[in-house]
Amino acid sequence: MDSILLPNEIEMFIEAMAPQHIKNIGNRLWLDSHQRLQKLNQEALIEATALKEEHVKECLISLGKVNVLIHEAILVNIWKHKVLPELLKVEPNPSSTFVAYSVLYHEAVCVALLELVLYHPSCCEALNDSAADLLDYLSGTASQLLTTTQTEAVNNESAEKELLRQRNNLTFEIGIRSLSIIRYLTETIERLPVSIYNRMYSVHDIPVLFTEILIASPWVKDGRQYSAGTWKDWDKEQLGQTEAQVWLTLRQLLLDPECPKYYAITDSRQAQLTRLLPLMRPSLLDQLSPLMELKHWLCQLSVVKQSAPPPKPLLLETVLEIKERILQQAGGKWKKIAQKQAPFVFISNREDMQEVAKKLNEAYNTDLLEKFEVKEQATCSQCGKGAIQRCSRCKRRGTVPGLVR
Repeated sequence: MDSILLPNEIEMFIEAMAPQHIKNIGNRLWLDSHQRLQKLNQEALIEATALKEEHVKECLISLGKVNVLIHEAILVNIWKHKVLPELLKVEPNPSSTFVAYSVLYHEAVCVALLELVLYHPSCCEALNDSAADLLDYLSGTASQLLTTTQTEAVNNESAEKELLRQRNNLTFEIGIRSLSIIRYLTETIERLPVSIYNRMYSVHDIPVLFTEILIASPWVKDGRQYSAGTWKDWDKEQLGQTEAQVWLTLRQLLLDPECPKYYAITDSRQAQLTRLLPLMRPSLLDQLSPLMELKHWLCQLSVVKQSAPPPKPLLLETVLEIKERILQQAGGKWKKIAQKQAPFVFISNREDMQEVAKKLNEAYNTDLLEKFEVKEQATCSQCGKGAIQRCSRCKRRGTVPGLVR
């Protein structure tokens, strides 16, 4: 049976999902929770790529647990910026780092699962007020692509440098996935709280952020392109899925009829957005024809003098409840939290090490997943060319490029 979990196990694992407290990160109960979440993520990937009934997605929605995924991603993001540096002061040369890496990887698992389930509009609609927390988190992780890249291990690397390298590599991967999730939110923005329009356009200025990311092209390095989780040789013409996601998000936002209400085109924004025009090469438009409309819009923008911005709609600003709750729980006592976590995050006892390693090894078993690996360069069944998006009917990536949600 090509599954990791049975339907009743899926329901049991999702039912048990609950927001964790930052002080408990890395302990035995937290590791049990991490193991269950990793198995749910693996099962969701199998269901999505094998065209099976997506039971994980349905249970997350029906049991109201999508918000827990958002909470866990934000929680670990705060932990790695606030607690991890203090941990490395308490234990500057730890004897083991695999628990600390598992904590960092927990965020990546949450984001990977969110990327899988938020492809579906019904799941985006279930976000409700937590959509603001998610968008705030995603804009932050996406912006880190401008300063973070993946690096290889070096000889005689200290435990601290290894852990920081792993943190940066995961930050890059999370940033790439965040770009896709933001696109899903823009495509269902009319189903989200109305305040998301303001946060998307004004608070986070996603159009300018994505413009900067396109110009930087962090998915291209040393003649290679980041594709399906690995760096592959690139012919400088083939459009990758990540770049396509960014372009399609920009098109969705800038051509949205609601855009003029929330997004005043100032001289600064005009200068930034028109930097996209030189990037819209013929090979790009051939592979992603919907961008012709965006190019026409940008050409008009480049020659039209900007008038006074229209008055913004009166909106009640959404409070970032998840982030605020986590920060209140911690109370700013990052050093104290680190001192309590050090014994079980940086395990030194050999027997404890072996026990935890066995538990994590079971969670990360990827033998079955290799059969369901998503191929980046899937081809269209009609024209034979490389396809970027998933079919809106069968959900398989690389079926018919035109049939997209």
